Amino acid sequence: MKKQTVNAGRWVSLFLCALLFTACGGAPLKVEPVERTGNPSEMIAQLGQELQDARGEQVDVLSPTWFTRAAASHNAARQGLDKGSELSGILNHIAQGRAELQQARVVALRSRDQLAEAIESRRAAQAVNAQQFENAYAKAESDFLKLTRAMDDNDFQYARDRQKGVSDQFRELELQAIRQAALGDVQQMLARAKEMDVDDIAPHSFRDAQEAFAQADTHIAQNRYDQQGIQQKAADARFMAERAMVIADASRRLDEMPPEAAALWIESLLSGVNTKLKLTDHRNAAFEDQQTGILAAIGALQSEFASASNSVDEKNQLIRRLGDRLGELEGTSQRVKYDKERLAEEKRFNEQFVTVQGYFTPDEAEVYKQLNQLVIRLKGMQFPVGQAVILPANYDLLSKVQKAIVTFGQPDVIVEGHTDSTGSKQSNQILSEERAESVRQYLVANGTLPARKIMAIGYGFSKPIAPNETAEGRAQNRRIDVIISPRMATQK
Repeated sequence: MKKQTVNAGRWVSLFLCALLFTACGGAPLKVEPVERTGNPSEMIAQLGQELQDARGEQVDVLSPTWFTRAAASHNAARQGLDKGSELSGILNHIAQGRAELQQARVVALRSRDQLAEAIESRRAAQAVNAQQFENAYAKAESDFLKLTRAMDDNDFQYARDRQKGVSDQFRELELQAIRQAALGDVQQMLARAKEMDVDDIAPHSFRDAQEAFAQADTHIAQNRYDQQGIQQKAADARFMAERAMVIADASRRLDEMPPEAAALWIESLLSGVNTKLKLTDHRNAAFEDQQTGILAAIGALQSEFASASNSVDEKNQLIRRLGDRLGELEGTSQRVKYDKERLAEEKRFNEQFVTVQGYFTPDEAEVYKQLNQLVIRLKGMQFPVGQAVILPANYDLLSKVQKAIVTFGQPDVIVEGHTDSTGSKQSNQILSEERAESVRQYLVANGTLPARKIMAIGYGFSKPIAPNETAEGRAQNRRIDVIISPRMATQK
């Protein structure tokens, strides 16, 4: 007993020390004691999972101080368990870690509200891989953590004053990352071109490429989220850079050729096109005239292609019209088929209706059609007063109900129970349900249909068919209705 008292006192002392340590750390922290009856191993594992979940929610970034303390308390509890330390100390570390993690979540929530601009800018920068700019990103991340640590220390003024500057850093990094993704290869291409003296060999083409690059860069700066526009501008810049390289290469080649060799080279290019188009040899004409002849031939081919395309379009339209007409005819055929099936089913249903009517005498049941359902109102079905027991006198009537049901094969059946208004609403509701269920169980037990095909419903006195003010009316209201829904082919 004395040993237990000493241990309890030691636990209380450690708990008070934890509270004092927390108070010395700045913000007051409420630490809830941990029940000694719990499993310390499971509690440590649970705290570890909670820390992992919080890290996934970026609580470690939005409240770094409190999260670090919580992680340290968790580590201390785990080490204490591994070393076999006293239970009171382990429980104290768990309680401390829980409280610190809760405080971290509170601060993280406050940071999301107060530092929304910086958080969103940071997220947008990360989304485009701004981390590739290691030094600049590390500086922005360090400044961001200063903001969240200030939130940990309740220094809200510091965080508010410096939030815009941190947000601007991340936005600039985001812009650089978008630029790099869209124009990085073009920038490298222009740098290689300059090393290869393309700016001297093909100065006009090089300037055109630089201008296209500048336009793309300006568009990115002004419309950083216009992905389609950026892709188009970047493609234009890439095309012009590649063109400048090609022009420079051709210029070098021409510069190295004697004049006649240069002319023969150009002639060979034009002649190759002439041959492909199966045109008359025009090498004795001026280059400009040869080009005119080639363009005229291409124009004629384009006209022929357009005419052929129009003819194909007309034929496709005719095919579509014929297809539509065929669809209409098929639809008509389906409707005729459906109507024939529906009429056949209606004829069969009427024949079955007449057959079932012949099973019952007027005193036993009233049989009538209700849309595509058949209703058997069991006028001769009697129960003991206030009870749901099926009397042997009803067996013959229920056998006829079975015979009526199987006349329709495997229909869906609903057994409805109804009462008069004598007694309370609740008692009548229960009684109607029990009587309907008794009939259902009888039908299932005697193999009429599978249980899933028969449903029982009680309506109490909510659906009278006669006034409840007279004994005759009340007798009519105390009834069982069996509703048969045949399975129609047109409903499948």
